[in-house]
Amino acid sequence: MIVDVGGDMSESVGSEVSTPLRVMVTGGTGTLGEAVVLAFAKAGHRTYFQYCRNERNANRLTEALGAEGFKIDFSRDFTLPESDFDVLVNCAGINISREQAHSVDATSWDRMLRVNVTVPFLLSQAVLPGMLRRGWGRIINVGSIYSLRGAVNRAPYVASKHALSGLTKVMALEYATTGVTCNEICPSAIDSDMIMRIAENTARARGVTVDDILDEYRAMNPVGRMATAGEVASAVLYLASPEAGFINGTSIPVDGGQIV
Repeated sequence: MIVDVGGDMSESVGSEVSTPLRVMVTGGTGTLGEAVVLAFAKAGHRTYFQYCRNERNANRLTEALGAEGFKIDFSRDFTLPESDFDVLVNCAGINISREQAHSVDATSWDRMLRVNVTVPFLLSQAVLPGMLRRGWGRIINVGSIYSLRGAVNRAPYVASKHALSGLTKVMALEYATTGVTCNEICPSAIDSDMIMRIAENTARARGVTVDDILDEYRAMNPVGRMATAGEVASAVLYLASPEAGFINGTSIPVDGGQIV
């Protein structure tokens, strides 16, 4: 799924600001990442994003919104071209293993822990000095409902999201008096490219149709559907606002009540 940034954007979240923030969004060409980039850019903030491979979407975001993209492969050693940001949104994540724990290979485990936990930690380390110097900052980690619960056949993913949740809480406590907050958004399944890839792989493995799997995902939620990327992006945008200054160290479900 691709977020439309070429047409009418009057319904996008956010409003104009007098002092634009410098915002860095990782995974900016994914379905959710695009929605977050769109939300911040349309709210008047100076928005940057990381991407790995999707040049077409990266160019489209730059042309339509003026957002600046950095091509970085987080699975390898990297250097962030800039680190002076007021807001960091750790949105990049991968989910590449669907085996039981005893069948998960070490390479998949290491890669998922690196991209889903180590990279947000390294990026937070990079941006914190500037935030602390200014006495204001927002670090927002995109977790999952699996930051808050377990699931079969997802050991590396669930472990990485639990670790990200723990990191969120530690950083919130360590910088609580500095004007810097750290929070986590925990969405349920999002109508996205990632969920479509997972559904396709699951359908092949089970010998059913992709629609059958998507219907199962929708039926899991009390609302009867998946989240939209815009709904999750709205929560991210709010956590970056001055009004959210007293929200710190939280893991906020955006899940339609799925884990109530």
